[in-house]
Amino acid sequence: MLLRTLKLTSVRNLAPLTLEPGPRFTVFSGENGQGKTNLLEAVYAVCTLRSFRTRRLADLIAFGASSAYLAAEVDRAGSVRTYELTLEPASRKVRLDGKAVRPLSRYFGGFQVVLFAPEDLAVARASPGERRAFLDRAVFQRTPEYLGEAQSYDKVLRTRNAVLRTLRERGTTSASAGGLLEVYDQQLAELAARRMARRAGLVAELRPRFQLAFEAIGRADRPAGLAYAPQVPGASEALGDEAALAGRMMQALASARPADLARAVTTVGPHRDDLELLLGDRPAAAFASQGQLRAMVLAWKIAEMEILAEAHGHVPILLLDDVSSELDPRRNEYLFEFLSSKGAQCMVTTTHPRHVLATGDRVDFEVRSGVVTRQNSG
Repeated sequence: MLLRTLKLTSVRNLAPLTLEPGPRFTVFSGENGQGKTNLLEAVYAVCTLRSFRTRRLADLIAFGASSAYLAAEVDRAGSVRTYELTLEPASRKVRLDGKAVRPLSRYFGGFQVVLFAPEDLAVARASPGERRAFLDRAVFQRTPEYLGEAQSYDKVLRTRNAVLRTLRERGTTSASAGGLLEVYDQQLAELAARRMARRAGLVAELRPRFQLAFEAIGRADRPAGLAYAPQVPGASEALGDEAALAGRMMQALASARPADLARAVTTVGPHRDDLELLLGDRPAAAFASQGQLRAMVLAWKIAEMEILAEAHGHVPILLLDDVSSELDPRRNEYLFEFLSSKGAQCMVTTTHPRHVLATGDRVDFEVRSGVVTRQNSG
């Protein structure tokens, strides 16, 4: 799979551009704040209809502009398709091959990217919410329908929380609130079960590849591990059975009802779950070195690329946002050896071209004040 052409108008600080990345390594260099990450964000947004930097796609609209336009021409095994995204402050328009997409799920599946950003390197010691977002990005790329499922869960969760606030204001007791909450509890439990199952399935699929990659690069005498940690009581023992998971969620909601009413929020569910990275049988955040933690994230990204290639029949495009300067020389070398062996198309940002070890089949661009200028002919 290749990104043939990227077209952008009024995206962040970037000047209007039509960019043709190289088939292997495309390197964008420049000082911080010049717009390098904006390029990768644009590719990610037109692929996933999400940003990895903000919750609002409208934030990509350039200051003073009324709209932004993003388009990607993607070649998958000789079949070329055009993905288009138009952003306005309160809306977005999505087109595939010049036509409106209905249902939206048809937009996904033929264009995958894997993002590797500096903040990912800190995920083991980040907040549970940041780890959930890290995990959810990978689940969505593996299973595109997960995006709609997660949005449905979040919508019901917001509605249930609004009901809880109303009930608290009315002084409703826990005993009498049960009937009012029952319909939302049932909806939330079913959606929660699917979300937990999707996450657990992705972690199980990644785990063996993650462990092998870490063994090759980790410099550790103990193996790395991954675990999905649902906070719903009893859910860990039922991850392979969605009906059982929904039942555990219903029980948890009933038990937590007094606390939910007191706090006017839903205190149990996959919105409270966590992703555990382990060194041996211990939490990596507490017992692994900084280098080992970074090797774990690198191993995750390698494993993610491998399962996406196997699942979808093509190697995803890799977006590397100034990661080379954060990795030690040995792990940086390993990363580019792996990428060279896989034949992946990679778009890389860096403060200096020398940080990127790719030497063959490489195209360089300089980014300065939002203007992207090609530096060589490959």
